[in-house]
Amino acid sequence: GTAKIEMNKLTAAQIAEITGGELEGDPQVIIRGANSIEKVSENEIAFLEKPQDLNILEKPDAGCVLVPKQAKGKIKNFKGTLIYVDNPKWAFVLALRKMESETKASNPPAGGTGIHPTAVIEPRANIGKNAVIGPYCVIGSDSVIEDGVIMEAHCCVGANSKIGSGSRLYPAVVIRENCEIGRNVIIHAGAVIGSDGYGYIKIKEKHEKVPQIGRVVVEDEVEIGSLAAVDRAALGETVIGRGTKIDNLVHIAHNVKIGKNCLILAQAGISGSTRIGDNVIIAGQAGLADHIEIGDNSIVMAQSGVISGLEKGSMVFGTPARPRKEFFRLEALISKLPEIYELFRKLRKSSLPK
Repeated sequence: GTAKIEMNKLTAAQIAEITGGELEGDPQVIIRGANSIEKVSENEIAFLEKPQDLNILEKPDAGCVLVPKQAKGKIKNFKGTLIYVDNPKWAFVLALRKMESETKASNPPAGGTGIHPTAVIEPRANIGKNAVIGPYCVIGSDSVIEDGVIMEAHCCVGANSKIGSGSRLYPAVVIRENCEIGRNVIIHAGAVIGSDGYGYIKIKEKHEKVPQIGRVVVEDEVEIGSLAAVDRAALGETVIGRGTKIDNLVHIAHNVKIGKNCLILAQAGISGSTRIGDNVIIAGQAGLADHIEIGDNSIVMAQSGVISGLEKGSMVFGTPARPRKEFFRLEALISKLPEIYELFRKLRKSSLPK
């Protein structure tokens, strides 16, 4: 992107230390923000990922740029400060993390620090050290809010639930009863964890609700986007594995098990009791049927409809989802159908008795 990011100030020397890079230029230049490489200016930081793009570095007023180590000695006209690193994009992330943490430290969430006087906390709830409980939050009986948790305004944690240390809940997050959120989890505004699973049985022409008495377990270092919904299990647990990142508007149904380090993109939907392995990518608007298993390291491409299980390392596309190469081969044939039909029509006409 090209949007300018304003954050707390750091020196170029501090950024070099954070990123483990080698500095060339003014170590004391103050960095107050971040920008794209095309628009970076004085007192901003950017990164250049590809050595072949060094010609971009022609702006005399540019502040500080993270560049690959193999570019050393090849940059001639740049008058700003350079930091040579192994992986410029990752180094940029490390710098942004530091700048973001400094900004948040100096600008606490709405309600300041500690427990806001409008929060409603049941007597048997356990609140850890340095927790921030924002305005109008509600925390149920026997819940545990561990050290350093931040709950912004209007969050709700149901009875007997647990939020692990260092986790952050943005405004209006709902954690229903008997759910467990791990450490250093981020849940964005409006997400609902532990809503009832969609379970009904038809009796005498009426849909009768099946009680959903299980729970949700979100493991450490998971991130869940705005307005996502993760349903509680009918029995047992719905599980989101460690390090998995879930985008906005995703629906995870009851009793789903998601492995470690998965990426699940916007508007994807995963039906009940499906099992997803580790390092799986499910792209935007993909839909997965219930009671299937997706093997480790698989990729489900955007808008795919998966109706049966996938072996490890699969890459599928389309509805119904097929191996990617097969799908595009079939699409190429389908595009020739009018031509094939016209040939067939002519052959049939010529074979008719005159």
